[in-house]
Amino acid sequence: TGDCGPPPAMTHSRPASDEQPSSFPVGSRVTFTCAEGARKIPGLPDTTECLPGNLWSRLPDPCGRSCAAPTRLRFAALSKEDERRNFFPVGTNVSYVCWPGYENTSESSPSSTCLENLTWSQAAELCRRRSCGAPGALPGGRTGPLRDLQLGARVDVFCEDG
Repeated sequence: TGDCGPPPAMTHSRPASDEQPSSFPVGSRVTFTCAEGARKIPGLPDTTECLPGNLWSRLPDPCGRSCAAPTRLRFAALSKEDERRNFFPVGTNVSYVCWPGYENTSESSPSSTCLENLTWSQAAELCRRRSCGAPGALPGGRTGPLRDLQLGARVDVFCEDG
């Protein structure tokens, strides 16, 4: 019939219920919710219980600071590994893979880091559109001026008379 006293203080979360009882007998449970600007850390429990001996069960802070989902790029997709993540603490680095039709122009992959202000760093544009090469000879026709031969380019084709 002991009392655990107030639940443990957390840095990034607070008790879910605004009205806290004045006493917490053995068996009492308190569930925590994320404070403003924090996100739930996947896989961590969010409830503590008053145990015999008047101690709260050990509960790591269930919330933390995290960037939102990484920036979408027009030239690359998030790596399969990073695609599965949903919590990105400050300092987390994600990598990208060039979209089909684009080729990597360097030894490293485009990447981005979750910064202290919970925004993503700019990913270097290391993927460029692949070249399709010049179109072959056109029997009975010709092409207009070739200005761009990269993926997505258009070439005008003109038929000869007859």
